[in-house]
Amino acid sequence: MSVRLTNVFNRTGKALLEALNGTGPRLIVNQGGQGSSKTYSTLQVIYNILSSGVKLKTTFCSYALPHLKQGVISDFDNIIDSFGENIGEIKSSPSQPVYHIGKSEINCYGVEGNIAMAHGPRRDLLFINECNRKITYEVFDQLFSRSKITFLDFNPDQEFWLHEKVIPYIPHVLIKSNFLDNAYLPDEERNNILMKKDNPKFANWWRVYGMGELGKLEGAILTNWRYMKPGEEWPRDIASGFGLDFGFTHPDAMIKVAIDEKRKIIYLDEMFYKTGNSSSALAALIGLNCDSKDLIIADSAEARLIDDMKKHFNIEPVNKKRWTIGEALKMMQSYEIRITEKSVNLAKELNNYLWSDKLAGIPIDAFNHLIDGARYYFIKYIIDSRPGMGYGFKSI
Repeated sequence: MSVRLTNVFNRTGKALLEALNGTGPRLIVNQGGQGSSKTYSTLQVIYNILSSGVKLKTTFCSYALPHLKQGVISDFDNIIDSFGENIGEIKSSPSQPVYHIGKSEINCYGVEGNIAMAHGPRRDLLFINECNRKITYEVFDQLFSRSKITFLDFNPDQEFWLHEKVIPYIPHVLIKSNFLDNAYLPDEERNNILMKKDNPKFANWWRVYGMGELGKLEGAILTNWRYMKPGEEWPRDIASGFGLDFGFTHPDAMIKVAIDEKRKIIYLDEMFYKTGNSSSALAALIGLNCDSKDLIIADSAEARLIDDMKKHFNIEPVNKKRWTIGEALKMMQSYEIRITEKSVNLAKELNNYLWSDKLAGIPIDAFNHLIDGARYYFIKYIIDSRPGMGYGFKSI
């Protein structure tokens, strides 16, 4: 694997060298849009300095360890490989990874909004990934005060504590970037971003995730979620079903759902999230993830495809007449949502699915494919399980 460096790497590296020699601030903030390389470049910079022979105690953290494993840790493993290193000789303790690079050690953990987890030993380098997601100012303050140099990165969908309590008062370097800064972005992802450029529906999305500028989107819709804890199992005493959202340029996305009505818990498990499938390829994917008798609730906009799938699966279109999207989402907000650790794309959607107009109940039409599938099944379940709401569906 070859080493690919963007201009974000160059700017971040320059800021780190200045911080190390005392000529620059000790807070380095990477604000960027989708695919800008802000996270990957920060990790490349950290690897580059640690492999030079210096001794720097380092911490990688985000709101949850599973999120860190899916993003930062996975990327860092690829970076180690790209530099020709043997990951097995550097990384230990897969459950909570520790890296040893030269004289330096990297510890990884999730703070999960818990200020007690931010208390601990001091360090030289700190990287907080997606600092605007479930990390409070108080947690940041404790981590920052115990670190010589701190890196932050985030998608600028709205103002948060960084803009109110940090940027006005703490010396920092602000590095802005977007997908145009990353010459190595896959064409498929680049094209998906560009598709939204001149669409009025995506004006604010384009500003935030396209151009990497601070937007005015309202907060995350489904904040009531967490990863399933170690040892916590999928419920066996509750019927499960599947939600399916169709795509082509966007992903076909299928999610397994179980709803514990008494305890107000929704369990979600990502099955697949894949673009460019033919009808036969999609059928094969479905067949790998569920049995022919398992109930699948799918997007009603694809009636012809659903009719074709009925030859092989127990699939039905969602009934959208009972609730608007906003109404269904607001009902889902009254539940706790627990997701499996492997639900990588689902976690990304939950973090980035925002209100475009909260008062009108209109979400942005992005980061919603698996969430839409979950919503389809939720609508079906609620209609069937509550008196007076039936529309002729079979019982789950």
